[in-house]
Amino acid sequence: MRKLFCFTIVSGLLLSAAGVKAQDKIDFEKNIYPFVKSSCVTCHRPPHEYEVRGRMRTKKPKAGIILSTKEGILSAEGESGTKILVPGEPDKSRMLEVTLLPLDDEMHFPPEGKAPQWTKAEKELFAKWIEQGADFGDWTEDPNPGEGLEWDGKERE
Repeated sequence: MRKLFCFTIVSGLLLSAAGVKAQDKIDFEKNIYPFVKSSCVTCHRPPHEYEVRGRMRTKKPKAGIILSTKEGILSAEGESGTKILVPGEPDKSRMLEVTLLPLDDEMHFPPEGKAPQWTKAEKELFAKWIEQGADFGDWTEDPNPGEGLEWDGKERE
């Protein structure tokens, strides 16, 4: 049932995104990564140290998934062992699917209240980018994945 729901949503997104001209190549670094970073990178970046009560701790990426590098995104696997991003196939890309689940679904990401949710337009753009082949262009990684992650708790529209 969940797969059918997500397939229906992805199909609808692709039809909505079809309004984008075929020759309009989506730029990952400019158009996709900013909302991926704001919503996903807080929990899914390389291991890093932080201080708690004067002691240094190491924070590891949730589920071992790193979304601040091209290699991390392309190699990441979901709980079933399948890639989370399948270029050319948005309906098989778990990275999109989890954003389409109902907000109260335990598998919806990002979790409510933890980071801004993707807008409908961002989901459509992400689906279209995957459909176009998920081209990263020259982008390989975010040199500063910890910068600019502050969130005021307000959702984007």
